[in-house]
Amino acid sequence: MAILIKNPEVERKARALASLKGQTLTAVIEGALDRALAEIQSKRRRLTVEEMMEMTRRFRERAGVAGPMPPVTKAEWDEINEIPGLEDDV
Repeated sequence: MAILIKNPEVERKARALASLKGQTLTAVIEGALDRALAEIQSKRRRLTVEEMMEMTRRFRERAGVAGPMPPVTKAEWDEINEIPGLEDDV
């Protein structure tokens, strides 16, 4: 699969780096992408449960939902998800 580099300056830099490192264009581009991805991924962290709960609380507040929704019964769920024209075989 090919990548088309339309910017001549970018292509020049990639070829210069490949030449200086004694590597192929593919290897140079792969290395640069690997380093960039690793840098971004190292800065990202997983949210804690407390952070997620706080985000949920703020979302509910902005949406006008007072708190957790009450449990839904099977009958309520079935009514909400009723498919018109589909009859129970019971």
